[in-house]
Amino acid sequence: MSFSQRDKIFGLLFGCAYGDAMGMPSEMMCRTILDETFPEGIHALLPSSQNDFFKRKFKAGEVTDDTVNTLLVCDSIIEDGKFDTELYLRKLLRWADENPEKNASQIGPSTSKALDLLRAGKSYVESGKYGTTNGSAMKVSPLGILHNYYDIQGLVDDVCKLSLPTHNTSIAIAGASVIATLSSYALRHEYDEEEIWTLAKLAIEEGMKHGNQLPSPSLSKRLDLIRQDIKTLSEKEVLEKLEIVYGVGFETIETIPAVLAMIILSKGNPMKSAQLSANIAGDSDTIGSISTAICGAFHPEFNSLDIKHIEEVNGINFKKYVDGLERVFK
Repeated sequence: MSFSQRDKIFGLLFGCAYGDAMGMPSEMMCRTILDETFPEGIHALLPSSQNDFFKRKFKAGEVTDDTVNTLLVCDSIIEDGKFDTELYLRKLLRWADENPEKNASQIGPSTSKALDLLRAGKSYVESGKYGTTNGSAMKVSPLGILHNYYDIQGLVDDVCKLSLPTHNTSIAIAGASVIATLSSYALRHEYDEEEIWTLAKLAIEEGMKHGNQLPSPSLSKRLDLIRQDIKTLSEKEVLEKLEIVYGVGFETIETIPAVLAMIILSKGNPMKSAQLSANIAGDSDTIGSISTAICGAFHPEFNSLDIKHIEEVNGINFKKYVDGLERVFK
């Protein structure tokens, strides 16, 4: 079944919100607490629990910083017709200042540190030079609308602009480049597992050339290992190995392999990627939002009641975003 450009842009954005909201209740829980809190697992949109890691009292379907930041990037693109670092940064600072009660649970560690430096007068060229977490990867998918993945250098150049204030490190840029590239591919093509792995490796190679060069395990080699595990182990065994060997925390080196695993295990099905991610002990909402955005672009098929619910709970008009982004689709 082929989908329209509008459908795919919607799937990318709503997939981000759906995976985010599905994974929100289990975000940063360890396996023991997750199993105690949700003994049957998470298979639908649920509110935060009494064991919520951040002590939030979120409603079922409420999104976190993953969706908030992604939509801020969309706002910047729609307003300017391209991505501009300073425009995005102004929007981010304004949102943070207007929502202080959400800062603790809605802004990640690298972004929070960078915003403190910026408020203290530090240049945004310097503020992100130690950010290695997944905050750039989580919000980068809209750049796939602006760039065809064939132009890998142009795409990564914009990833660098997005990462500069908060995550200007080679590993964060490489991870975000993978997500931008796969988002671009999913918006323009049908699901192809072989092509996904190939493009991910190309994006890492290009992304690692940029940013502050900090020591890090090889993201490319981790993807090779995950790919082999998916071929040889059961789904349950892969998920267990992600948790206890590779890690599913908020460092880029952990998040990107987990995201690829969710996409491949779900074969591009956004409903499955959201559920697999929600039941991971770790940064479940971010892994869910990224993987489900990409899967949503491949297969933009969601329950209409879920769409209505997430829009109402969060006050998001996805049609309005699609209208604006369709005009700048390249």
